Amino acid sequence: MNKKFAVISLAGALLLGGAVAAGAADTNGKGSNGSKKEAVQDMITVEEAKKIALSEAEGRVESIELERANGKQYYEIDIENGKEDFDIKVHALDGEVISINKRNDDDDDDQSEKEVNRENVISEQKAIEIAEKEVNGTMKEIEIDEDDGQILYEVELQSNKGEADVDIDAETGKVLKVELDD
Repeated sequence: MNKKFAVISLAGALLLGGAVAAGAADTNGKGSNGSKKEAVQDMITVEEAKKIALSEAEGRVESIELERANGKQYYEIDIENGKEDFDIKVHALDGEVISINKRNDDDDDDQSEKEVNRENVISEQKAIEIAEKEVNGTMKEIEIDEDDGQILYEVELQSNKGEADVDIDAETGKVLKVELDD
C-alpha cells in the first residue's frame, strides 16, 4: 500500500513539475502574452524619437505618428523649419532612422504660428500620458497646432471602444475636447 502511494505521489509531483516548467518556459520565451508586453516595453519613447529626428533635421516638430508596416513599428515625425519640411521615420524599437524625405515648404500660414511662444508647453510625452489616461487607449498620432493663439496637442488614440481624438491645452495640460469615433 505504501509503495502504491509513493509511486502515485512521485508521478503527481513529476506531472506538476513539468506543468510548472512548461508555464515558466512560455512566459520567458515567446508566449502569446509575454512577447507583446515585452515589445511594448522595449519601444523608445516619443521624446527619444523626437530627439533622434531633430538630430537629423532642424526645425519644429509638427506631428508624430506611431505606424506599423510589414510587422515593424516606427514613428513618422514631421518637422518644419520655414523653408523645408521633413518626414523622418524612426524605428520604434531601436531608434534607427529608417528614412528622411525632404520637400520645400510652400505653406505661407506658418508665419502666424511662429509668433506664438512655445517655451511654456508641456512635452509630447506628458500630453500622451494625459490623453491615454482620459480615454484608456494607446497613442496613434500626436500633433501640435495653434488655434486662435492657443497651442493645442491633438492626440489620436486607439481604445477598446474605437478611435478617439483628444485635444489638450499645451500650456496647462487641460483636456479641452474628447471625440470618440464609433
